[in-house]
Amino acid sequence: MFQVIIYGIIAAVSLFLGAVFGVYLQIKPKLIGIIMAFGAGALIAALTFGLMEEANKLGGLDNSTIGFIAGAVLFVVGDLIIIRLGGRHHKEHYQTRITTVMEEENQSGWAIVLAAILDGIPESLALGISMIVNPSVGLLVLTSIFLSNFPESSSSAFDLRKAQKSRKEIIWVWLAVSVIGFIFVILGYTIFKNLSPNLIGTFEALAAGALLAMIASTMMPEAYKESGLLVSMVTVLGFLVIFVLSKI
Repeated sequence: MFQVIIYGIIAAVSLFLGAVFGVYLQIKPKLIGIIMAFGAGALIAALTFGLMEEANKLGGLDNSTIGFIAGAVLFVVGDLIIIRLGGRHHKEHYQTRITTVMEEENQSGWAIVLAAILDGIPESLALGISMIVNPSVGLLVLTSIFLSNFPESSSSAFDLRKAQKSRKEIIWVWLAVSVIGFIFVILGYTIFKNLSPNLIGTFEALAAGALLAMIASTMMPEAYKESGLLVSMVTVLGFLVIFVLSKI
């Protein structure tokens, strides 16, 4: 349990530090996109060679397939709600209500926070569940989360600034988001610890499916928007690093 707490703290700190940098430092969007692409590649490798491999061993192909699809569906449904609230950059494709500029800013500001929480839940659960199955897999997931959290929170903190939130308010909000992420790491470990191997494998695959859906709909579009074609090779590099670590 001590190791789980330490891993949860590390993941939460990376999220909070990214937000602090996004609020107080002028990080070039292209650099954020590059780091985000690297983190996305690392996360894809971690869920491929860590989470799904272990899910298949524990629950079999049928349970891991069902869990994987269910996780993706759950994330997409949650993401659609966030989009309609104005929490994504591509919200204009779904915005149907006419609001004042100020209402849109307030709406999108808090929706961005909800989007950050939604994005953090799958990876936090994945980290907690992976620690039940195999601490080595947990280390791979933690490394990937650490690499991806920083640019994610930096970008979202910058969006909150554009939504007219004060620096102090953003810091407190991201501290709360980081704590929520930490709580879900602990929940992922404690709630699922006493379940049967089949169920643990299913929920591990569920977390992996939600995580991949998050990468596809949020991290990769954002990375490409900021850094263009350069993200292709950077993503491959991130994947390769975690692949090599998984074999070592």
